[in-house]
Amino acid sequence: MPYYLLLSRSITHAQRMSRTLERAGITARFFRPPMGLTDRGCSYAVRIGREALPEALERLRSEGLAPMRAFYGEDDGSFSEVTIS
Repeated sequence: MPYYLLLSRSITHAQRMSRTLERAGITARFFRPPMGLTDRGCSYAVRIGREALPEALERLRSEGLAPMRAFYGEDDGSFSEVTIS
């Protein structure tokens, strides 16, 4: 099932993002991102469902927790970066 990965700058930022989204009713799990998606060793990712992206970004921005980057994950395991501005 396709999904989005929202990259954060640290585990603390990812935890805050995840908690904020969960409080809004959006399932969000944080973990280390797949190799190749980031050049920062301390980055973490928050995974959300495909349909949740607009609401998730709105909620995160309102809380001052905007992600660094976002990727769309395909069923075949490939990723493509998406614009989140």
